[in-house]
Amino acid sequence: MAAAGVATIVTAATASAGVVSTLQLQASQAYCVGTTYTITLAAADATALMAQASGYQDITFQWAPYPQGTNTQIATLPYVAGQGMTVKWTPTYVGATTLVAYAYDPTLGPNAIIDDMLPNINVVQTAPTGASCTPTPASGGTGSANSIPVIGPLLSSLSQ
Repeated sequence: MAAAGVATIVTAATASAGVVSTLQLQASQAYCVGTTYTITLAAADATALMAQASGYQDITFQWAPYPQGTNTQIATLPYVAGQGMTVKWTPTYVGATTLVAYAYDPTLGPNAIIDDMLPNINVVQTAPTGASCTPTPASGGTGSANSIPVIGPLLSSLSQ
C-alpha cells in the first residue's frame, strides 16, 4: 500500500461467512498514523451481512493493528435496510492492520463470525519518498479545475 503510484481503493474479496464484500477504504498512496480515511460498506453488503445475523440491529466497524492485535472500535451504527454505511478511521499504530465490519446488538453482543473484512493494510508513520498520506478525494467533482492540464486555468476563470 505504501508505494508511490496510482492510488486504488482497497476492497475485500470475500467475508468470512461467504458475504461478497465491498468494504472499501478510501484510496491513498500510503496509509499513515494520524491521517483520517473513510471506510464504506456498500448497501448490498450491509444487507447481505444483516440477512445472516438474525436479531441483530447494528453494524460495528473495528480495526486491529498488529502486533498489538487489540480490536479498537471505530463506530457502531444502526442498520437501515437498503442503505450503505460510511465511517471515518484515523490509525494510531504502525504496522499491518485489519479493518472489519460485523453485525452487533447490545443484547446479543458481537457476531464476528459474520463479517466484512479488509486484511493487511500497511499503516506507516510517514509516507515513503514520492508518496503521500493524503487520501484521494472521492469522485464527484470535488477537485480543482486548475489541476486539469491546458484547459484547467481557463475553466477556473469561467467559474469566477
